[in-house]
Order: sequence, then C-alpha cells, then structure tokens
Amino acid sequence: MIPLDAPVWGQLSSAGGDVRALLPKLVRGEDFRANLALLSEDLSHQLSFYNATAYVLPYLADLCTKLPLEDKLYLIAYTGPAVAAEGVASLPPDNEPYREFQEGLISLRRQAAALVADGAALELLRASGLELRQMFTLAALALIGDRRHAFYLYLQAGCWEFPAACPNEDCGWNDETLPLEEEPECLTPVSIGAWDGTSLDHEAVWLNGLLTAMGDEEFSACLPYLYGQCTCPECGERGPFWDWIHRFFEGEN
Repeated sequence: MIPLDAPVWGQLSSAGGDVRALLPKLVRGEDFRANLALLSEDLSHQLSFYNATAYVLPYLADLCTKLPLEDKLYLIAYTGPAVAAEGVASLPPDNEPYREFQEGLISLRRQAAALVADGAALELLRASGLELRQMFTLAALALIGDRRHAFYLYLQAGCWEFPAACPNEDCGWNDETLPLEEEPECLTPVSIGAWDGTSLDHEAVWLNGLLTAMGDEEFSACLPYLYGQCTCPECGERGPFWDWIHRFFEGEN
C-alpha cells in the first residue's frame, strides 16, 4: 500500500483525475456510498483500465475489512468493473503497479469468496434490487474467477448477445451477435452441476449456484451456453465458447 502523499499519486491516470480527492474521503468514511460510486466511475469509465486502479485496490481491500456487512457488499460490487478491465489490459508482472494490484486483488478475492458463501450476505442481496445483485455477481466473478469473462459480461451489459470468431485462421467466420436466449444452432450448452455452497473450484458451478441463490433466472439460463461449446458453421472447428468470444475481441484490437 503506497502512502497517499507519495509522488506517484500525481502521475496516475483515471477517467476524471479525481482519485486523489475521492480516495481519502472514502478512507475517512465520508459519504461512503456516494464517494464509492464516484470512485468506481473514475476508475472504470467506458470499461477502460486506468493505472490508478492498481494503487487504489489495496486501500479498498483494507477498507472492506472494516465495514459492516451491507457496505462490504457495496464495496465489492462497485470494485468489479475496474478489476475486470485489467483482465484485458493485463498489467506486466514484476513492477510496482502489478504488485499493488495483486496485493489488493488477493485480499478482495478472499473477502468476496467469504461473502459468496455467507448466508446472511446472500439474504441481504436477495432483499436488494436486481441491479446490486448483478453488480455483486459480476464483481465476484472478476475477483474470484476469470477477469476476462467478467469484462465481456460487463461489456454486453445484460443483453445476452455475444460475438464469436472461429479460431481457425484459414476460416475467418465470425458473428457479431449470437443471441443466447434464442439457442443458436452453433452453440452446444454444457450441463452445470449443483453447487455445494462453498467450493470455488469450478467457475460455472459456483457462479450458477450464486445466481440461483439470488433468484436471477435470466442470467443463470445463459450460463450453459457461455460455458458450452461453439461449432463453426463453415469449417466445423469446435471449442469453448468463451475462447471464441475472446478471439472475436482480440481480432478487433
């Protein structure tokens, strides 16, 4: 955790450049939820990755340990987009930003994992609105699971239409909008087993279990396709749908 008066803070970027003003207020507990929402937007505007995130994360992780349960849920939920954005930006290892990001990530991952398995936390989420439930779920995915998966879900903003590109370089097939709710012929859904409420070994299982526990049937219904297989309608190549989604976005960059 780098002291807030260190020179590096003046060199960091965020969407509005408000981190140095907002973070101390958050640490002091001033207007917690409003300042948290502002900081989250400053660190994840348009789902871009800003290097200030790496330095802010240890402070958020430390703050989370001191909050009451309901505020912990809010902090995790609003931290998700900035963490997910790193999944496609990928900080280079073995430098200070990477170490700071990992310090915060490891602590927040541990705290998010505890909340996912906490019956009282799930009760609070069930009693909240759909927006907070989905924000928490995506944030848990960003912190505990594959950050790229969370990033693509944030990017699609709950429309359940995903792009795909065939990994066969000699083929070139792609589709910008595969509507999962219409069960596209090129997708084969996977069977997702029951979650025991504690294990986080299999992403599809615990994510589906969390969604089921919170009553989010629309999101849950799409998971068998997201974690299923895609078959190219032109060349017959077959592979995990998540890889085909990544291939599409990778080809755009």
